[in-house]
Amino acid sequence: MSNHNIIWEKWTDPFGYQDDDINKFIDNDADEIEQDMHEHQPKKINAIITSMGIIPYNEYTDCSKIFNFWIGHTNFDITANIADIIQLTEGVETLDIFSRYRFRVAFGKAFVDRDIMNNINININDYFNSVKYDKYH
Repeated sequence: MSNHNIIWEKWTDPFGYQDDDINKFIDNDADEIEQDMHEHQPKKINAIITSMGIIPYNEYTDCSKIFNFWIGHTNFDITANIADIIQLTEGVETLDIFSRYRFRVAFGKAFVDRDIMNNINININDYFNSVKYDKYH
């Protein structure tokens, strides 16, 4: 048994809105749009830059519905080799490294989440078993 563990946590959009919030924004947006039309000022558009291009981001956008994000918490360093293993695992769409022990991945919606997580764990443990692990490697 390996002592290299990944704890998985579902990522949710910290800026996500609840249905009640959306209804409130719809009412407020109608007044804002009417005011903007009278002032002939273009409305500002917020956007996020992703590996899939620029996606408009507003109160109706929930990134956790666009992407299937998961956070991985490790008890080992996420080196360049580990990042490659994660990124090259079938079903992984994106990889963001947050710290030496934490990363976020997006899984393709045509794949089973638990299968991808299991494959990442197996691939990383195979890597550690095949090389003499150096703490600074």
